[in-house]
Amino acid sequence: MLLALAVLGGFVASRLRMPALLGMLLAGVAVRNVPGDLLEALPDSWSLVLRLLALTVILLRAGLGMDLDALVALRASLVRLAFLPNLSEAFTVAIAAKLVLDLPLLWGLLLGFVVAAVSPAVVVPSLLDLQQRGYGIVKGIPTMVLAAATFDDVVSITGFGATLSLVFADSGEATVIESLVRAPLELGLGLVTGVLAGLLCWTVARAPAWVRFGALSALGLVAVLGGWAMGFAGGGSLAAMTMGAVSARRWRGATVAVAKGMSWVWAVAQPILFGLIGAAVVLSAVEPSYINGGLVILVIGLAVRLVVTYLSASANHFNTRERLFVALAWIPKATVQAAIGALALDLARRNEAGPQAEIYGTQIVTIAVLAILVTAPIGALAIAWSGPRWLHRQRDST
Repeated sequence: MLLALAVLGGFVASRLRMPALLGMLLAGVAVRNVPGDLLEALPDSWSLVLRLLALTVILLRAGLGMDLDALVALRASLVRLAFLPNLSEAFTVAIAAKLVLDLPLLWGLLLGFVVAAVSPAVVVPSLLDLQQRGYGIVKGIPTMVLAAATFDDVVSITGFGATLSLVFADSGEATVIESLVRAPLELGLGLVTGVLAGLLCWTVARAPAWVRFGALSALGLVAVLGGWAMGFAGGGSLAAMTMGAVSARRWRGATVAVAKGMSWVWAVAQPILFGLIGAAVVLSAVEPSYINGGLVILVIGLAVRLVVTYLSASANHFNTRERLFVALAWIPKATVQAAIGALALDLARRNEAGPQAEIYGTQIVTIAVLAILVTAPIGALAIAWSGPRWLHRQRDST
């Protein structure tokens, strides 16, 4: 039922000249929140695995379409975009949460890292669509944004883990040092694993397309599912995207057939992914008293992120409109917020940290839900609208 309604929502959105994922997302929200608990029979573990399967497909598609030469040329911008917008938004949200909701700074920083993560589930399909239509590929803009989005999530998840260790210092969680060491370790493991898996795919470079498709898909699933199982979610995602890029380097023209197969799988995976992300939004968990303050915090954080992202892209050869596009592409939030938004509240209850800690956790959940509801559709629409208008198109790129 969820899949059927998500497909219908995507079709309606497309007919209204809006991104299909917006209709799929709203269909999931509707199914979750109508009376009758229609999704009560859907286990959370199934939902997580299905979302990870779909995420694997879009990460592999992104890797196959990635221009490594352009990425090397834009490496300075990549580093700036991977760290500066995320950290600036996280600390801004922490300060704003203290001023608006009187949230302690550590809890505010927890909220900041939850909110700051961009959503590969929204950004990657939107950018791949523009890339396939030839927009921005001359300057490597889609490639840069796609790669930086994965690094951005690693920064958020690592910062969240380190701050969570500080908040629950007496609960037996990992120490702050251990959490911080995980950041370079996760990035390194993700890159090395992705490169090795990509090199392994070189051995089937002359095999039929279905063999190459199967090998890449299997290794991608191992990386993403294994990364989540071992607590290296960002590293697993980075490995999947990297192996796609490395494989395409050797496969060259033969990559087209594999990419077409991924597109067919994505046609089924897309409504599953966005329907399930929408279904993770429980409107009853949104405390009305926190909505106004949460919206103010989100607006302040996004404003800072937009400015910092624009400035981070300004040191390159992008013109004003291209820098504005990169800033808008950094808006959508969904995947990480749905995955870790409730962890602080869960830990507060599990460790019996007291009613005040549960209130803080509830505020974080509320604002995480608001972030999905507000930024995912706005970000998807902004990318779909600004890309064809602000990016140069190379018409023979398709």
